[in-house]
Amino acid sequence: MKINRNERNRAFIVFMMFVGWILIIGVTLIKTQVFHFTKYLARIKAQSHRILSLNPKRGTIYDCQGEVLAISVKAKSAFLNNKNRYESERIFSRINKVISINNEKRRNIEKRIKRGDNFIWLKRKLGDKEYDILNKIQSTSRQRSIIGFIDEYKRIYPQKETAAHILGGVGIDEQGLYGIEFALDKGLKGKGGEVEVLVDARRKVFNYQYLDQPVSGRDVYLTIDSTVQFFIEKELKKVIKKFKAKGGSVIVMNSRDGSLIAMASYPTYNPDRLRYTSGRVLKNYAISFLYDPGSTFKIILASSALENSICYPQQIFDCYNGSYRIHNRQISDVHSFNKLTFEDIIIKSSNIGAVRVGLRVGKVKYFKTINDFGFGSKTGIGLSAEESGILNPLDKWTLTSIASLSFGYEISVTPIQMLRAFNVIATGGHLFTPRLLMKVGQQLQRSRENGKILSTSTCQKMLSIMIKVVNQGTGKKAMIEGLTIAGKTGTAQKIKRGKYEKIYVSSFGGFFPAQNPVLTMYVVIDEPKGKIYGGDVAAPLFKLIAQRLMIYMGIFPEIDGKNEIRI
Repeated sequence: MKINRNERNRAFIVFMMFVGWILIIGVTLIKTQVFHFTKYLARIKAQSHRILSLNPKRGTIYDCQGEVLAISVKAKSAFLNNKNRYESERIFSRINKVISINNEKRRNIEKRIKRGDNFIWLKRKLGDKEYDILNKIQSTSRQRSIIGFIDEYKRIYPQKETAAHILGGVGIDEQGLYGIEFALDKGLKGKGGEVEVLVDARRKVFNYQYLDQPVSGRDVYLTIDSTVQFFIEKELKKVIKKFKAKGGSVIVMNSRDGSLIAMASYPTYNPDRLRYTSGRVLKNYAISFLYDPGSTFKIILASSALENSICYPQQIFDCYNGSYRIHNRQISDVHSFNKLTFEDIIIKSSNIGAVRVGLRVGKVKYFKTINDFGFGSKTGIGLSAEESGILNPLDKWTLTSIASLSFGYEISVTPIQMLRAFNVIATGGHLFTPRLLMKVGQQLQRSRENGKILSTSTCQKMLSIMIKVVNQGTGKKAMIEGLTIAGKTGTAQKIKRGKYEKIYVSSFGGFFPAQNPVLTMYVVIDEPKGKIYGGDVAAPLFKLIAQRLMIYMGIFPEIDGKNEIRI
């Protein structure tokens, strides 16, 4: 009996333990399945589901002929799956010997390995050789999953430095940073997507579905002709090297609609290496360089005098033999002149003559003309780095302001503003907004005219004067036999430490063929050494480029009636 009772007690204890175990399991299941269902479901999903962001393909940038200027291509990015710190350190030591990683990045990776971070970028947007090296290291490592690869897009610029300042560049995540890449970033980058990925216990993908498809960015067609752009950049560089200049720019515009065919700036850079480029080199001379224009600005003065019927071409002015004083300021000419006609003041570029004209025009009328030409405000080209220039309001003008402004001082302009001003005369008085975009996506971009600011009569008189500047005056070195060019030279001192010093900006602007303009061009060279005058430095470059453009664009020489061949 006693044995049976012990057995029953043991059986009862076992039974109660079993019941307790069942109750514990039951309570746990109820807590898990009912009360904590949402929590554990989320944990399961987190372990087996992944929501990955998908970067869209950035839009391609083309020139006007359909040549690719910027394109995004697939590239591998490598990361470290840091499950085992010691193995990660060993692998990274191997990687660091064969892959170029800068010191700061290397130290950051080593720090994150020691800290135990699971996901660590090794290097993004790998080159083909770098990918092959890392893939080989991965295949020979003890842990095959320690190095991983992700597909990303990499921005490349097939034409290297050509049109660099126009294109700008992008960051590591393909975000636009400068130029067109920045200005049109929203449209170029497209819209990102998301994909839901299902992984098994070994973290291998066994299924996926798109939650939101990525939308590629819009393609962009520029008005720039990359062939012309390449040639002009090459010739600009030669001139800057020849004169040991600080920098410069050449801009070529379609006279009839304001579209830009080329916009070169030097020094330049390769957008593929944007992160290694200094801020000085990134500066686009064409739109960001502020300077006193000097004598090229006399076309604004002359236009104002003619438009307001204050002067006529053959009107004679006393030029005081090269020395003239107004209030407390001494004005002088490079060459002394006794008396000059109005048109000769522009042809021979007399500063004293210009001051005499300016005093007749008066500050109110002159200010209105300068303002009508758009100085003191951006041209609207659409690039964020564009400067507005500096034009003091009329109430800030001093007793000598009218004199200074008559020959292009006491005002700061950009080369693109001066190009637009020359084009006003080329078009018979119409002010066009410079245009870089031909098409964005499927949308054609139209030229924008801002009204007629000069009469046809004024422009005809200015045309005659500007032709004589090239044929007889300071712009002779821009003259091309068989092609009539209208232009104007400029040489201006620069301000350093608050005063004008003997460092100069040389420039030449013009258009051709003069009677029926096709192209308007502006050349500016910053701080040339040796020769400094616009007629010696900028005009010859204008001529060289114009000669090439004649051939490339089929601009045929004008035939003199006396030498015309009749069949």
